[in-house]
Amino acid sequence: MANMLDVLRSHLPRLSRQEAAVAQTILSDPQATLQSPVAVVATRAGVSQPTVIRLCRSVGCEGFADFKLKLAQSLVPGVPFVTAAVESSDDTATYAAKIFDATATALHAARTALDVTSTNRAIEALANARRIVIFGLGGSASIAQDAEHKLARFGIPCQAVLDPLMLRIQLAGMGPDDVLLTISNTGRTKLALDAAQSARDQQVPVIAVTAPGSPLAALANITVAVESAEDTDLFTPMASRIVHLVHVDVLTTGIALRLGADKQDLLARIKTNLRTTRLPLAREAVHRDPLPQL
Repeated sequence: MANMLDVLRSHLPRLSRQEAAVAQTILSDPQATLQSPVAVVATRAGVSQPTVIRLCRSVGCEGFADFKLKLAQSLVPGVPFVTAAVESSDDTATYAAKIFDATATALHAARTALDVTSTNRAIEALANARRIVIFGLGGSASIAQDAEHKLARFGIPCQAVLDPLMLRIQLAGMGPDDVLLTISNTGRTKLALDAAQSARDQQVPVIAVTAPGSPLAALANITVAVESAEDTDLFTPMASRIVHLVHVDVLTTGIALRLGADKQDLLARIKTNLRTTRLPLAREAVHRDPLPQL
């Protein structure tokens, strides 16, 4: 993919005077363009909004939004739609080390930024909930399933719901004693916002594990704030996913400590039941008959 800044420069000689003014405005401060709506760019260039759109189409883009996406890809390091930590020329050892390092850095930043007060409020609400429904979409769906897997061990009725229509069915039977735990990396996913609003309309408390200052955070009763480690409009969430999983571990560990000895017998029975589903360790199998050779 061609660098959009180079494309603009190469097109300058054959652009109209007004389109050239837009191109010069963008080239003088491309980062500002990324943060600006089309009206602001038009004002800076002293042209109309349709002129900005015409420039975008002149350089091969469908419109201003498509142009900004391609401009962003030209400005950020890394491999677009994969990860910012990696360059296309990296060999396996190099990119593997970068991914591990980026994840470790993201975890350290999350540990430093952890809001203990909000986390404690979330733990208290989850531990006392009559029922918990966990909602996540896309990359957050697997985190919702992980939360269900851990919360189920406490004997609290819980379910990970990944279908927005099924969630509406579940919410119809929920009330103030229940909790909707919503997980969203960006906090801007429309279906997640719809779910949170529906829950609030029915007096169902909403806990959001999401980006601080996001629309979802504004809707939630309690926000466990998690800064995204990647720009998810350009890169696949990698470190961000791990950070979310660790926040789920923090919440479920807090619940285990909060419930204390009351749940120890249950946790022991679960471990016993799960042990029967696994082959024994090598040191346990030495006294058993060997498996037949096929």
